[in-house]
Amino acid sequence: MNEALMEQLQQAYRDLDLFPLIEPEDIERFRVEYGREVLIRLKQVVNASAADGKVIFAGHRGCGKSTLLKRFSVEMQEKYFAVFFSISNLIEISDVSHVNILYAIGLKLLSEATKIKIPVLDSVKRSLVGWTTTTKKETAEQETKSEMAVGANDIFKLITLKLQQERAFRQELERTYEKKVSELVRNIDLLAVSIQNTTKKPVLVIIDDLDKLDLSVIEPIYRNNVKALFSPGFKIVFTIPISAVQDPQVMGALNSEGIVRPQLFPVMKFYHHKDCRNPDAQPISKNINLFHQVLEKRFPPGLLPPEIAQKMVLLTGGVIRELVRIGRECCTECMVQLEIEPERENMQIDDEILTTAIRNLRNDFARQISSSQLYETLVEVYKTLKPAEGEAFVKLLHGLMVLEYENDALWYDVHPIVVELLKREKLIDG
Repeated sequence: MNEALMEQLQQAYRDLDLFPLIEPEDIERFRVEYGREVLIRLKQVVNASAADGKVIFAGHRGCGKSTLLKRFSVEMQEKYFAVFFSISNLIEISDVSHVNILYAIGLKLLSEATKIKIPVLDSVKRSLVGWTTTTKKETAEQETKSEMAVGANDIFKLITLKLQQERAFRQELERTYEKKVSELVRNIDLLAVSIQNTTKKPVLVIIDDLDKLDLSVIEPIYRNNVKALFSPGFKIVFTIPISAVQDPQVMGALNSEGIVRPQLFPVMKFYHHKDCRNPDAQPISKNINLFHQVLEKRFPPGLLPPEIAQKMVLLTGGVIRELVRIGRECCTECMVQLEIEPERENMQIDDEILTTAIRNLRNDFARQISSSQLYETLVEVYKTLKPAEGEAFVKLLHGLMVLEYENDALWYDVHPIVVELLKREKLIDG
């Protein structure tokens, strides 16, 4: 077997997994100039907001929000004590609530303050980490995996592991604070004051990956508990899925707390609205080229011919995460073929490999479309380029099967891979 070629494929697969770009060395190697206007707009909104202003940042999952928010946090550090974190790295994603979001904010601020030896009131420390010592202790025989995985001296790592791995711990957190949210917020605010007095910078917290929560989890947080969530007295940027913006009750709750409209990270648009059904239309070259740059920085020369790269890009619908999924599927198929035919000395991603990769992703989408109503909604959106009524549309939007685009007016289209599924089902012409 050509081990060098296999290593190239494996490296390309790993490089495609580097989303979002968080580590400085990854940013240096792989970043393309993407979403700069959105970042500047977000920066201006945060700077202009009140000292306790809250900003909602919305977009499709996988559109590049995480990479942009990390970059945003770095650029804001000159003026702010900026703390960026992913909620999914702190708390089991299916069990997120407004209480543990607030607790996560306090825990991250305390962790960052401790790193640079900012003096913090003992009462504040006890409120955030001391409560864990008063909960019911397990016997030595029942010592948790998380306690075995980290030294007792690193309380922040220990609590994070427990938040991620132990439902009983999260339940105890809820019981401890659900009737004392105002006390939790008061201590978080005292912590923020200590930070601001020491650093001479206002606190800014940026919470990523709230948009990855299921709608059933998101709606109670933003619809029923937004007042508590927004109560800390410093600036916070929250993320939210584009589908939740379609919920009048969620938007009504946000409006009541002063959010006139969320800041949006739109999907990259490859065709203008008037051209999206014209088979002879030329794609918007500036936008297409950005996606090509992403591929060029991750695939070695010769592995991905330009014409195949163009097909891959157009099949994403303008969602950067879909480029990753397609690219990784192609790498996987190449590695499988190389194992089956070890005598091969050369390999390129060709139409056959791309077709197999797209088939796998098309089947993934098909598994999510579980009812005739969802198919009917997809057909309606495909024909009208407009939003449909009802929960089916919101579910399709959340699942990236329908994508939102911006011109002077919003318009919607079906994901290109799902379009192929509709054609195979003979629901649309093609």
